[in-house]
Amino acid sequence: MGRPLAALFRIAVLVAAVTGVYLTSKDGFADSLVYFTIQSNVLVSVVFAWASWATVRGTGQPPAWLKGGTTLYITITGLVYNLVLADAPFQMGAGTSDFSDQLVHVITPVAAVVDWLLFDEHRRFRWAAAVAWLVYPVGYLVFALGRGTLLGTGYPYPFIDVDVIGYDGLALNLLIYGGAFWLLGLALVAVDRALPRNTAVPAPEPERIAA
Repeated sequence: MGRPLAALFRIAVLVAAVTGVYLTSKDGFADSLVYFTIQSNVLVSVVFAWASWATVRGTGQPPAWLKGGTTLYITITGLVYNLVLADAPFQMGAGTSDFSDQLVHVITPVAAVVDWLLFDEHRRFRWAAAVAWLVYPVGYLVFALGRGTLLGTGYPYPFIDVDVIGYDGLALNLLIYGGAFWLLGLALVAVDRALPRNTAVPAPEPERIAA
């Protein structure tokens, strides 16, 4: 897996993420940013723009904590949508098409994971990363709850809709989803540490962490 192939693949992931965000949020980007789906796809767009440019030029890749976190968050997007929300009445907007749904919920998540597996340098994650990566989901939760409560605009997802499930239901869901996200992060670290190092697209020297 050489650098030219990695560069082409990363550019393709970037195009998929940007296209998905555009098609899904073209009726109102600011309003769409309330969704974790859009935020995680925007993050993929930014990180893969960096990774694509770095791969083409042969310069330093995004740091392990950022690339790993991005992979985790877009994986969460894909899993939660397809396992929990696919048949739920909560959708991102009336203008959302089936194709854009597939881009942001399936194609980009799968492609980002494939990129991490095939092209990232491995054995760089520490076990503590699984906890550190939860900072962003917790921050998103505070944002979504605060927006819904203070502005009265509703809640973006049914499992945090306190108007329906109450605070007891919210606390239970936080335990379930928080635990699942932590375990998913641990799985990401475990796979990273089990894979060959892979130096086809090497990270900067300070980012290399012994297994």
